[in-house]
Amino acid sequence: MIQARDEGLARFIGVTGHGTYAPAMHRRSLGEFPFASVLCPLNFSMMSQPIYAKDFEALAAACRKQGVALQTIKSIARRRWPEEGGLRFSWYEPLRDEAAIDRAVRWVLSSDDVFPNSSSDGSLLEATLIAAERAEEKGKPTDHGMHADAAAFSVEPLFERDVSEVI
Repeated sequence: MIQARDEGLARFIGVTGHGTYAPAMHRRSLGEFPFASVLCPLNFSMMSQPIYAKDFEALAAACRKQGVALQTIKSIARRRWPEEGGLRFSWYEPLRDEAAIDRAVRWVLSSDDVFPNSSSDGSLLEATLIAAERAEEKGKPTDHGMHADAAAFSVEPLFERDVSEVI
């Protein structure tokens, strides 16, 4: 990757990670190499896990200090797919309710120095972009509203430390 960058084949080198260990591993990676960006999950349900929230905030602070872009994924994640089948555009089930998508996107965009990437489910791109356009005027949703969405739509963290992932 370094050679490709040095030859002009790539402008930036970033690192991606999924799961509850991603923020801590990214901080470690930034100590080893000057990545231009990092990417990891950010949504209300993931940040409701205290260890993940602490690691994510530490990563965000390191990124600010080092001028590293902090990309986020899974902003509109609902949960892992249930066992029964159905039409699937990604490995996780996203929110589909437009008001819930709006709140989820606004919640992520209310965090300093981060930006969300779109869902891998392209059918939700328009709703996500509309939510992003409204984010500044509507402001951050309340934790009460986010908890209500979590209950109403059975939102669950995609990753739980040492339960749905191992390192």
